[in-house]
Amino acid sequence: MVQEIIPGDGDCQFSYCAFFRDGQAHSTLLARRQRQHPREFGRAATYVESIDLPAIEELSERFLKAINYYGLVELEFKRDPRDGQYKLLDVNARTWGFHSLGFPAGVDFPYLLYADQIGVSVERSRGRSEIGWLRLVTDVPVAVSDFFSGHLDFRSYMQSLRRTGIESVFCGQDPLPSLGELVLLPYLVMKKYF
Repeated sequence: MVQEIIPGDGDCQFSYCAFFRDGQAHSTLLARRQRQHPREFGRAATYVESIDLPAIEELSERFLKAINYYGLVELEFKRDPRDGQYKLLDVNARTWGFHSLGFPAGVDFPYLLYADQIGVSVERSRGRSEIGWLRLVTDVPVAVSDFFSGHLDFRSYMQSLRRTGIESVFCGQDPLPSLGELVLLPYLVMKKYF
């Protein structure tokens, strides 16, 4: 597969997330990757925030309707600084890394699919904007790097933390996964860098 690399930083990368069926979006959420690693070609988002962006919504729904898509989906786009157009990067026909952002933003993606499968009717929903998703263990090094490169200032970082509605691993009712992640952190760092 050959794919063009679209120039630009991660803050011009957007996602359309939906439960799609019968040729239309049942429930949707739009998001922007505010921070990711690596910055220009993100393999992993570290901070994502829900937004309102009708252009991405229209492109996504036209595409999904044309292929008669059914199920959960995340379409990733990047705004090309050369022509201002949104370019499709990826179609994730599954849950995606930050799907849990839906719940605090008002769209419970796993439940929507479950309810559909057992025939329970669920009201349509649309994600509220300015709700953040954070993966703290990877976001801290990305933020530090962005501070030193001039892509992020302390005030903006603190504002993003205040907008965080959910952390990717931490849960007060079940802290063991986040403790496990911290215990494994030295191993993961050694594996990645050495």
